[in-house]
Amino acid sequence: MASAQRGTWLMDTAQTQPPTTAPALRLNNIALAVANLDAMTTWYVEVLGLVVVARGHFDAVGADYAMLDGTGFRLELVSRPGTPKVAAKRTPPPEHLDETGWKALVLESVDLTGTTARLDKLDVEVVWAQAQLTPTISSTMIRDPEGNLIHILGQPE
Repeated sequence: MASAQRGTWLMDTAQTQPPTTAPALRLNNIALAVANLDAMTTWYVEVLGLVVVARGHFDAVGADYAMLDGTGFRLELVSRPGTPKVAAKRTPPPEHLDETGWKALVLESVDLTGTTARLDKLDVEVVWAQAQLTPTISSTMIRDPEGNLIHILGQPE
């Protein structure tokens, strides 16, 4: 398989059509509860290059939010001011897979080497760098300042 096809394959797997019996749903955004909305918004903008497209308040749940736009996805950071917070578990991989629930925000880079080098220069917490997961997929895994995992896929060197 040519390397251009490998990169396309990574995205194609997420773009398959649902069975005809499924409701016509599509992803709107991924919501991440955070302790410090301003600090986390700044981090996602400065480190991952996301763009703030909206800020507001959800009266129904008493939460402030920031909607961030990425390349092909949106991330909603949400926080209830003045309430006690439970920190994200920091179970290291691979044991994190023994806990049920969402595991990571998984992104894709066309230049995993360059992305990894940039993250290193920004002093981001790196769980692993450019690990080969399969013959056609390598990845770098990082944590945001509140401990949430972000997994970045790319092609092996």
